Amino acid sequence: MHRKPRTLQWTLTWLVLGLAVSAWAQVAGVDEEAQLQPAEHLQVTQNTTIAVCGDRCDCGAATEVTKVDGPCSVTSFTGGCSLISGQCCVCAAATTLAVCGFTCDCAPAVLLTKVSARCTVTSLGGQCSASSGECCACAPH
Repeated sequence: MHRKPRTLQWTLTWLVLGLAVSAWAQVAGVDEEAQLQPAEHLQVTQNTTIAVCGDRCDCGAATEVTKVDGPCSVTSFTGGCSLISGQCCVCAAATTLAVCGFTCDCAPAVLLTKVSARCTVTSLGGQCSASSGECCACAPH
């Protein structure tokens, strides 16, 4: 009678040990498969964006991110603008300068976009608005 509990004890020990080794082998196998798979790369970029609001907005040489008909309001990396009527855009552009006046002259910089007044343009250098004339976003060479 003394042997049966001991045999049962060894049987349970080997059973638990066998299950543990089996579980460990499965986990180790999953890790090996994961190591063999090529790593996925995630690249996050932050684009500098500008806000352009006017009768009709056009990002011109810059990349259009969004365009909304008025009444509208947009927010960009450099600021925001809003209008009761017209269009509001967010454009992706690197280094920018806002120029507003009777006419826009970006020289010697490159003209990115030009909007007729009543307009607002934001840039890394600040923002400007015009009740008559034009608003431009310019980029240095």
